[in-house]
Amino acid sequence: MHRLRRRFALTNEAGVTRRYALLAGVQEFAIWLPLPVLVLHMSERGLDLALIGFAFAVRAVCVVVLELPTGGLADAIGRKPIALASQAFTFVSFVFLLFVAGPVTLFAYALFQGIGSALHSGALEAWYVDRLRSTNAGVALQPHLASIAVAQTAAMLAGAAIGGTLPALVSGLALPWPLAGFGVALLAGLVLRGVALWLTLVLVEEPEFVGPRRSAALGTVSIVRDGLRLARNVPVMRYLLVAGAAMGMAIVSLETLWQPIAGLTFGADPEGSAVFGVLGFVLGGAGLLGSLAVMRFGHLVPGGAPVLAGLSQLVKGAAMLVLALHAGALGVGLGLGFAFFAIATQNVPHDTLVNDAVPAERRSIMLSINSLVFFIGVAIGSATLGPLASAADPRVALTVAAVVTLVACGAYVGVAVALRAGTSARPRAAKGAPGP
Repeated sequence: MHRLRRRFALTNEAGVTRRYALLAGVQEFAIWLPLPVLVLHMSERGLDLALIGFAFAVRAVCVVVLELPTGGLADAIGRKPIALASQAFTFVSFVFLLFVAGPVTLFAYALFQGIGSALHSGALEAWYVDRLRSTNAGVALQPHLASIAVAQTAAMLAGAAIGGTLPALVSGLALPWPLAGFGVALLAGLVLRGVALWLTLVLVEEPEFVGPRRSAALGTVSIVRDGLRLARNVPVMRYLLVAGAAMGMAIVSLETLWQPIAGLTFGADPEGSAVFGVLGFVLGGAGLLGSLAVMRFGHLVPGGAPVLAGLSQLVKGAAMLVLALHAGALGVGLGLGFAFFAIATQNVPHDTLVNDAVPAERRSIMLSINSLVFFIGVAIGSATLGPLASAADPRVALTVAAVVTLVACGAYVGVAVALRAGTSARPRAAKGAPGP
């Protein structure tokens, strides 16, 4: 334990970033190990798609309902307890998922997964940014956040590749239930979840909490109210939240519609499914290249983070239009590649702007508000674009999402204007709100 802490020392920027990159990478790896076969695993256990979809909706509702209270709680009692609780709830959810055999275990998974996801939002990132700034108050966040994004994307690609092939590799073995079939990928994810929990316990160090946590937790409502006040009163945050909602709509439209659109070009028969694997690798590789590009060249963009985020949103919207309007393999490949490249190049400067615009003592709640708005965009996109795609055509639905994405580029113009007017960086928390 002590050797691991010494290897990833918190005394300099590089050590803090390496420590958080390890944590974030292991978590992303654990997420993506079972993801390629998640629905197949549930279906193999006798669950139909309607029930699975309803369980996912329950999970999403848990996240939305708990997003702000858990973010406020992290600011009130400390980030490490919330991060540990997140890992614990998620670990238990994976246990239910491994043994899923009917509606009861399925909805237990959805409930624990939703609580874990809500607890996860903002706590670790807030800890990382604050520790980074404790080593250098004037540190430029963007290159460090880009390094984290590279680690996460690489872990995502590795997890998806291993998790997708692991069941096939062990198919010749007579594995017992619940490991038979796709269960072995779920077990691998569960083991990684245990590793992530242990690493969080060991590597997330913060000053000892002063006073009873229970009394501090009672200030959560005031912290949430304070965060909402900051979101309303800080011009930069208002524009960033608009951009965040558009980001949510864009990602859900791409994730939902790219496969039906590609199916119109390549066909949707199982015999030809290899092309979807190739396209999946293209979009994953494009995301990794985007993260690497920001890490290496992001600081060279004139105008800084607002310009980089705005240009990325513009490229993303244009790529979505290409995917929607240009039939053929080239249009599908270019549209997907540039869209997911731009998603990566937008995420890092957007997160940098959010972290720069909020006070440290309210970082978790503000990151939770940013996440909540993103999920609201996801919900709006899911509720409107899916029915539109069914009633008309998936290309029509993606065109609508592309137009919304392009219009929302104006939010970053607002951010740039507000920054120039000096109304942004790290405002003080509202008067009277309790500190952590």
